[in-house]
Amino acid sequence: MDRQAAKARWQTLQTVPACGWSWLALACVMLLLLAACGGANTTPDAHQLISQAQSAIQKVSSYHFNLAVDNPGTGGSLVIKNANGDILVPDKLKATANVLVLSSVVQVQMISIDSQQYVTNPITGTWMPATGLLDPRTLSNSRTGVASILGHIQNPTTPKDSSANGTSCWSIDGTLDSQYLSGITGGGTPTGSKVAVTTCIGKSDHLPYLIRITGIATQGDTAKTVRTFTLSKFNEQLTITAPI
Repeated sequence: MDRQAAKARWQTLQTVPACGWSWLALACVMLLLLAACGGANTTPDAHQLISQAQSAIQKVSSYHFNLAVDNPGTGGSLVIKNANGDILVPDKLKATANVLVLSSVVQVQMISIDSQQYVTNPITGTWMPATGLLDPRTLSNSRTGVASILGHIQNPTTPKDSSANGTSCWSIDGTLDSQYLSGITGGGTPTGSKVAVTTCIGKSDHLPYLIRITGIATQGDTAKTVRTFTLSKFNEQLTITAPI
């Protein structure tokens, strides 16, 4: 800008009324505030979020879980429709579950302590030894459990604002080799099978509040099989003992 143009611009600005300067100052302040708010809500990097969630879940001592299965397969000794219970890290679990027995849904109680597993007889209600239940040792293990599921998510999408169990979280979609789901499915994973996965990671604590798996994760599953694993009530005091 040459001298004459600069002088003309200054003379023009001198003609702006005082109230005009006030509005101009207010507009600038509002723009700065909006920019600051936008910075606070900047979408985080998906890989960084997943890494933070892996670290966070490895530090918890307990959590409540719910596993809901739509269109389950027939694999495993006990086909779970839904289970609701608690895990005491690293090796204790107690839950109430609805399971499929001869095409009928019955309710049972389950307890796992280290390598010992127990389930109630759906007819008599008495406790008996069992195998193939949800294994808290597998779920707590960094190489086979929740942390491993998160760490092996492929092609994660840009995080989206969401919520799970009333908690604000970042939702991320991706794909996953089903071999990493044995902690949830109990095993029987088909070789080379991949599933769609969604996780929601807490904004304030980076804990995983939801893992949803769609596709063939175990024997008998179909493309319509959906497993929704939700976590909550982290680090509460729990006592889980063997029933017999």
